[in-house]
Amino acid sequence: MNMARFILATVVAWVIIALFGVFWGEILFADWYNDWMQWVEKPQVAIEYYIITHAMRALVFVYVYHMLYKGGKPIIKGLKFGFLMGILTGLTATSYFVDFNIQAPEWVVLEFVFNIVRALLVGVSTALIIGERKPKPTTA
Repeated sequence: MNMARFILATVVAWVIIALFGVFWGEILFADWYNDWMQWVEKPQVAIEYYIITHAMRALVFVYVYHMLYKGGKPIIKGLKFGFLMGILTGLTATSYFVDFNIQAPEWVVLEFVFNIVRALLVGVSTALIIGERKPKPTTA
């Protein structure tokens, strides 16, 4: 494992995860989210928690990608991995619909799409930074 590439991929993943979330929820769809979430109690988010949890998510994302990537075109592998991770995080996030009694079913769709798009971006960036891995030679 090239440690410099791993660290760079993790930092880039964290930036995408954090900034894309702010762009999506606070700029692009801010009015919708505010309307849909008006009945949900929203305590002030501790910025330290936000930074740490997103850094952990980025680290795990890049590590799992690196463990599973066995060779092939990185961009294709990044898209596939990102899509699968997007579905996983999307399903997890949309469970909040029930947990927090959110009154807008549209929120589920938008949140699911958000998680897929964000994971696709992280998957592609991770794949491009990690680069192509040559398959290990087999011994006969």
